[in-house]
Amino acid sequence: MTEENEWGLRPLAPSEADRLRGLAAAVAADLARSGLVVSGQQNQHRETSVGGLRVEVDEFDDAAGGIWLHWEGHPSLREATIEALRGQRLDDPVIAAAGRIQERMASTILCMLGALGYVAEASEDDYRPLAVKVLSAAI
Repeated sequence: MTEENEWGLRPLAPSEADRLRGLAAAVAADLARSGLVVSGQQNQHRETSVGGLRVEVDEFDDAAGGIWLHWEGHPSLREATIEALRGQRLDDPVIAAAGRIQERMASTILCMLGALGYVAEASEDDYRPLAVKVLSAAI
């Protein structure tokens, strides 16, 4: 049995964490074969990512644990969005465009996963808006 850390989070048992990492690798490989650019895993520096699909494996035994897929736009879009937000230009078209792209890519990723036989759902996690959570393997 694994013990809680100082934040009250309990890591998954090693065998379950290994299963989750294996499923994440299979999902990433299938989506890459389908044409998506997989930009890296959860520990890659986001600042240097060229964009594409980022796979996150949350290895804690709680509702937020599991495999999360995030779409990341090109660095120029990310930077333009950040600059608009820093400048408090909330009506800047780049912010709306970036949001629409995130929404549509999440929907596309869900469709692709379904076509590949995976079970997945749109995020309801406030800390992972517009992400996709993979629930089970291809059938």
